[in-house]
Amino acid sequence: MNPPDTSKTALLSENKRLRARVAELESLAHELREIQDALRISEERYRSVFENTGTATVIIENDMTISMTNAKFEALTGYSREEIKGRMKWPEFVVPEDAERMRTYHIQRRKDRSLAPTEYECRVQDRFGEVKDMHVNIDMISGTLQSVASFMDITAFKQAEAALVESERKLSKLMGNLPGMAYRCTVDEARPLNFVSAGSKWLTEYSPYELIESGKTTLMDLIHPDDRQRVKEQIKSLLSTGRPFQLEYRIITASGRTKWVWEEGVGVVAETGEITGIEGFISDISEYKKEELQLRKENIRLKTSIQERYKFGDIIGKNPAMQAVYERIAKAATSDANVIIYGESGTGKELVARQIHRLSDNRDRPFVPVNCSAIPETLFESEFFGYKKGAFTGAGADKPGYFDLAEDGTLFLDELGEIGLAAQVKLLRVLEGGGYTPVGGQETRKVRARIVSATNRDLKEDLKTGRVREDFFYRIHIIPITLPPLRKRKDDLPLLIEHFLTMYAKNREIPKMDGKMLAQLYNYDWPGNVRELQNVLQRFITLRTLDFMTRSVTGDKTEDISVDAFEAGDGESLSAIMGRLEKQVLMQILEKNRWHRHRTAQELQIDRKTLLRKMKKSGLD
Repeated sequence: MNPPDTSKTALLSENKRLRARVAELESLAHELREIQDALRISEERYRSVFENTGTATVIIENDMTISMTNAKFEALTGYSREEIKGRMKWPEFVVPEDAERMRTYHIQRRKDRSLAPTEYECRVQDRFGEVKDMHVNIDMISGTLQSVASFMDITAFKQAEAALVESERKLSKLMGNLPGMAYRCTVDEARPLNFVSAGSKWLTEYSPYELIESGKTTLMDLIHPDDRQRVKEQIKSLLSTGRPFQLEYRIITASGRTKWVWEEGVGVVAETGEITGIEGFISDISEYKKEELQLRKENIRLKTSIQERYKFGDIIGKNPAMQAVYERIAKAATSDANVIIYGESGTGKELVARQIHRLSDNRDRPFVPVNCSAIPETLFESEFFGYKKGAFTGAGADKPGYFDLAEDGTLFLDELGEIGLAAQVKLLRVLEGGGYTPVGGQETRKVRARIVSATNRDLKEDLKTGRVREDFFYRIHIIPITLPPLRKRKDDLPLLIEHFLTMYAKNREIPKMDGKMLAQLYNYDWPGNVRELQNVLQRFITLRTLDFMTRSVTGDKTEDISVDAFEAGDGESLSAIMGRLEKQVLMQILEKNRWHRHRTAQELQIDRKTLLRKMKKSGLD
């Protein structure tokens, strides 16, 4: 049995230890209360922040259950916290079309945060079935498998965006249906476009992409080269006034067609007051312009018709047959159709062609006359279509052909009836719009030249004999004009005589003509037509005597002139005498054959080129 003191000591020691333990537990309990208070305060603060974020916010667990939500999310979905918290999963709020994407994002985000976006758009559906567009911000809570997501309602924004898209669609459709092109361009000399309506395709044959995205064609590039400088200066002047401008000019479409357009525009003014761009609308007025020009030409034609005309440009004559020719010329000038002029040599076919050109829209463009009979068939292509450097021996540089020289103007094909069938085929391809290729070249060129032809042959008869192709004939023979020979309009002789005497006399005194001379002029049948009359009167001014070269005319009789009339003058060389004799022979045979050159060449037993060269040398061309 232990002593009482030992037992007491043990109890006191145990009591002391227990007291120390109680004190330790009380200290731990106090610390725990402090921690709990801190956690409570922290949670209250977190909940306060969570509640007052300003956006609908939820915490989503690993299994997609929503474990925490704020009042904004309740208001957004129409569900209470009790209905949501721990009971509903996030995809239940998402419309079916977006739900699978949300599940995929949820899984990817927990594998690797970088695999799923932290911001995206989706649509949610509230308990009443209303669908709303949402902008979502979502990310993982560090150290957990939870994610926190906030939602911003962008339904009104999306509706406004859709309305804007629809408005732009309607505006674009409206502009596309307008008979023209709306545009916006920057202010510089080239006027590059940064917006055009769909009407650009109809107006210019360029799509909006070709005019904007490619950047190869500017608004100034579309304008006809002859109008560019004027348009540039007018826009610069009109913009400086700060007022809208209106212009009329021509454009060249993608296919090379010319159109008349009307442009209305206004400068776009920045806050600084500087004009930074131009907005406007361009419409096609080609038909109106065509009618206007037609009416203007018709007005001129009618004015010339109300009085007896004795002169039309450089053409002289008041004979009814010539009045009919004037009418044909005026009508032909208002058209772009091909013209064929028939008439004997010397009747003035080139004068008619030039008058048609002078009255046409292309009067400021080239008039290119070509003597088809003087071009060998082997040189036909190089003369008409041109050639490239190195195309053949001697081709040291590029040379343009007749079609190139006559671009946008008039190509006058004299002696058309003399070209062969092979040449007709080559010309036909150009006339049908197929274009032509220069000798030695690769690129096909399109011609924009008005064709006016002339011949002293009967092409209808040549058509029957096969000398002229049928398709070629109908391409050429669209507007025919037939010139009467001088022997059938001798009532025009006084006008013609006065005209040529005045022209050749210039400042010299005009020799007087007696009755006998006038009778000679009237009794002569003029096989060389007006050209022969012109030559006779030119000699009359110089020699003071009528010299018909091959015939002497007295009253109603004509007598052959003998060779004695060509006696040598003082100091005259044999070459000069032979030249006069050659000219006499040429005149005799030409008159005998009514100035038909082919038959004349055959009778003289020389080729046609030699005849033409001799005629030119003798002044008979």
